[in-house]
Amino acid sequence: MRSIWSLRGFDAVFYKEIRHIVRDPVTLRFILIIPIFQLLLLGYAINTTVEHVPAAVYLGDRGRGAHAFVDAIGGSRTFDVLFFVNSRKALRDEIVAGRARVGFDVPENFTADVLAGRRPAVGVLVDGSDSAIAQVAYGSASAFSGVALRDVTVVRPPSFEVRPFVLFNPSMRSANFFVPGLIGLVLQNITVILTALAIVGERERGTIDQLLVTPIGSAGLMLGKLLPYGILAGVMFCCVLLTMRFVFGVPIVGNVLLLAVLSSGFLLSALGLGLLVSSFAQNQIQATQSALFILLPSVLLSGTIFERSLMPPVMQAISYALPLTYEVDILRGIVLRGAGLGELWHDVVPMFAYGIIVFAISSAIFARTTR
Repeated sequence: MRSIWSLRGFDAVFYKEIRHIVRDPVTLRFILIIPIFQLLLLGYAINTTVEHVPAAVYLGDRGRGAHAFVDAIGGSRTFDVLFFVNSRKALRDEIVAGRARVGFDVPENFTADVLAGRRPAVGVLVDGSDSAIAQVAYGSASAFSGVALRDVTVVRPPSFEVRPFVLFNPSMRSANFFVPGLIGLVLQNITVILTALAIVGERERGTIDQLLVTPIGSAGLMLGKLLPYGILAGVMFCCVLLTMRFVFGVPIVGNVLLLAVLSSGFLLSALGLGLLVSSFAQNQIQATQSALFILLPSVLLSGTIFERSLMPPVMQAISYALPLTYEVDILRGIVLRGAGLGELWHDVVPMFAYGIIVFAISSAIFARTTR
């Protein structure tokens, strides 16, 4: 009877496994590269300090008091004044479109009221979509009440007050921020991995070679393999959307049909990425590692978990090369803020362009490798 504690043959098995690892340089490179890549992304991209929140300003008053207040906003590290708008509606539109997270509404006769000591109220609209940023922005905006305005003489302090209002997520629930973004992340991860593993699995078993000797063309083979996963992704999208609404209690403010149509462009890019991975991977281990190499930056840089505006500029630039970045903005825009196509076109156009380009390139590579 063989003892489980016997070390006989250990050296042979150990040598065999070492040779197997060395003879698979692709897998070895991924094992060495991915941890370093992950550490670099985590080290440089993640910043939990809320600073430089994009802000828009409506100036109902053009006096020196109003301009001094804007200077006070810009002088803080919390807000960056990026937009000046001409109406209160435009101020809200900037927030709905996601270009600004905070909107400052300086009322008419602000300077005259400050000089007369009447304490005018500055309205502040805070985007509650991201609860972490909203809480900091709410507190920082409130702290502007009664701040000294440079070059403005007042009768008695405090000279004015600030009244913040939280939009879209008044209770500032974290689930309202995370869950819509996680929908895009789940859809991408499962679609890419399932598509890649399905095709690579056929290659490992040799069945894809058997299909190639039949009258089936490369295009027919590719579409026949991908369409079921596209349908499955659509069903999965409906399921996770219902889960978000009825399990997590996240209300859908915008048009659900528009959300489904726009998400089809994102699913196209996910299928294309899965096809691209399968074109280069020779086995399922390589396919999984290649998929992780693509998906890992999406998790960290797309804004799904960590707010992109808090990342260094170079990481923000890299995030625009990821389709999930645009899908997360679309999901949160429609679900939380009720945004329409007019507010989301700057995300819709690059996302569909990305999907078409990636799918076209992946199809060409796949067709060439299956000839």
